[in-house]
Amino acid sequence: MSTPAADPAHLTATIIIGVRNPGAAVSGMTARLLEAVELPGVDAVVIDDGSTDGSSPVLVAALEDHPRITLVRHDESAGIAARRNEALERAGGELIWFVDHDDDWSAAGLTTLMRHADGVDIVFARADFAWGPGPRDRRLVDGVAAWPASRMIPKRTGVRLLIDGSVHGFLWSKLFRRSALGSAPFPALVSQSDIVGVARAVAAARTIRVIPDVVYVYRRQPGSITRSRTPDVRALESAHDAVLDRLGSFATAAERDTFTARFLCLASVNTAVRWGVDRGVMRATVRAASARARSLELRAVAGESLPLAAAMTLLRVAPPLLPLALRTALAGLDAFRAVRSRVS
Repeated sequence: MSTPAADPAHLTATIIIGVRNPGAAVSGMTARLLEAVELPGVDAVVIDDGSTDGSSPVLVAALEDHPRITLVRHDESAGIAARRNEALERAGGELIWFVDHDDDWSAAGLTTLMRHADGVDIVFARADFAWGPGPRDRRLVDGVAAWPASRMIPKRTGVRLLIDGSVHGFLWSKLFRRSALGSAPFPALVSQSDIVGVARAVAAARTIRVIPDVVYVYRRQPGSITRSRTPDVRALESAHDAVLDRLGSFATAAERDTFTARFLCLASVNTAVRWGVDRGVMRATVRAASARARSLELRAVAGESLPLAAAMTLLRVAPPLLPLALRTALAGLDAFRAVRSRVS
C-alpha cells in the first residue's frame, strides 16, 4: 500500500454508474454506493439505461430520495457511452470515478484515489481481474506493476503507458479531474469507448500520478458486451483510430505501430478466438488483421516487443496459424487457472 499523498477532505468527487438490467447485483451495488457517498465531498450520479428486468423499483426505493445521489431513469436504452456522457453533465464533483454495478469496489478504494488526487489531473491505480471466488483466482489486469510506490509522471510517460498497454483503457482503475475529460468524451461505440475517453483525458492532462494500490476488482459476467459471439471489430478500429488521433502526436512511430499491432491486430483475433466465433467471422477477422499487420514496420515493433512482432510476422506470412496459436495458449491459460483454483 502506498503512502497517502494528501488529505482529501477539501476535494469533491462524483461516482458515476450506468446501469442496465443489473438483476441480483443491484442490492450489492446500492449498498456500496450508500457507503461511498457518506465520504466527505462525495456524491453520485446513477443512470438507468432502460432496464427491463424489474430492478428499477429497487433502485428507486434505495436511491431516489438520497440527498447525495442523482438517479435518472430512462425507458429506452441509449448505450453506456451516451449515459456516461449524460452523467458527466450532471456531475457536481471536481473528480470523477466511473464504476460498474457488478464489480467489487468500495469507499476505501475511492478514499485511496482521492488521497493521491491533489494537484493532478488523473490518478492511475491498479485493478484486478477475478475469474473465480478464491483468493488466487485473480490477477492484475490494469496498472503499472513495476513501480512499487506512488510517483508523478509527465504527460509523455502517461501516453507511453497507455500506448504500450502498461496501463489499459479501463475507466474504473482511474480517477479523473472533470476538466480533463471535457465534454462528451465517450464516442457511441458498442464497446471500446472507455479507452477513447481515457486517451482524451491523457491528452488534456498536465500532471498524472501513478499509484500501486488495487482499488477495483473486475468480475467478467456472462452478459458482458465484450463476450459477444460476433465481436465488433469495427469498434476496435474506431477506438484505435480515435486514440491515435488524440495521442499520436505525443508518441513515436514505433509506439504507434506497436499500439496498432497490440490493440487492433492481435486483440481482434484474440477476441474472436476467445469467444468462439464461427468460421466465416474468423476468416474475415484474420483477413482484416493481416491487412493491417502488413502496413506495420516490424523492426520497430520488435524493438518494443519481440513476442508481438512474432505474432505480426505470423499474420503476414501464415495468417490462419495465429488463431491456432492463440487457441492453444488460451487453453493452457484456462487449464492453469483451473488447477490454481483447485489448489487454493
